[in-house]
Parts: sequence; structure tokens; C-alpha cells
Amino acid sequence: MKKSIPENKSLKELYRKLIINHAKHPLNFGKPENESLFAEGINPLCGDKIRVYLNIDENNIIDKLHFEGTGCAISIASASLMTSTLTNINKKKATQYVFSLINNLSQTNPSKIDQSIINSQEIEALEGVKNFPSRIKCATLSWQTFLSALQNNNKITTTER
Repeated sequence: MKKSIPENKSLKELYRKLIINHAKHPLNFGKPENESLFAEGINPLCGDKIRVYLNIDENNIIDKLHFEGTGCAISIASASLMTSTLTNINKKKATQYVFSLINNLSQTNPSKIDQSIINSQEIEALEGVKNFPSRIKCATLSWQTFLSALQNNNKITTTER
């Protein structure tokens, strides 16, 4: 069922404002003094470069999550959203959520993101990137890099396979 025009217009406006706000004022930006895991990701098509740093406590909770890098507004905003969304979340739930989000943004007929894992209305606004298929890789880069950091993978994550 198609969304009504006012709702669709509202989502587009929220998406635009959200991206601009997080791109200009990213949360958790910068390398922390101490991190236990990190990974680097690049999007060669757009030139985005992201490093993700995280700490996991003894209860498998992500207690610190930061990023640094350069890139387009969507890439930086998505990384900012990722850090605020996944901090203080159980590692297993965070992993499930990230796979769900990447799948949702990457498929033409995706299933809805499982909001029972993490409830974030801001993340729903990221779905606006689906209207710009060339930007999906920009939006998912930091999330893919997060998964690499969890695996303590020393390879550079890339959006191109």
C-alpha cells in the first residue's frame, strides 16, 4: 500500500533534516583514547573513508562506539546515527540489527527493519536513501565497517565486492 503524499513528503523532509544535522554535527566523532576493536571502511565510488572504534564490556554490551573519517553527508550522517543507535546495546542484538538495516536499505522489496531489536525512529528516516540508489553504499558503509570491527577483522571493508 502506498503512503499518502503528506506522509511521504514528511518523511522526505525528516530525512533531509536528519542527514544535514548529523553531517554538520556528527555524534561520537573522533578516535577515542582507548578502544579494543576497530576497522576501516572505504567506498571507492564516492570516496568515503570511515574508521569505527568500539569497546565491548564484560556483559557483551557495546559501551563505547566512535568513528572518524571523511565522506559525503550521507556517509557521515549514517555513521553518526550508527554510533548513537548501537551504543549500550548487546553485541548480538546490535549484529542482528545491522544485518537487518543493511538488508532493508539494499533490497528493492525489503522486509521492515525489526524495531523490536532497537527502537529508533531516526533510523527509519535513513530509508530515504532508497530514493537515491547510488547513495545506498554511502549509507551502509559505516554499518558494514562496524561488523568488521566486531569480528576484529584487519581487512579494509569496502562497498565493492
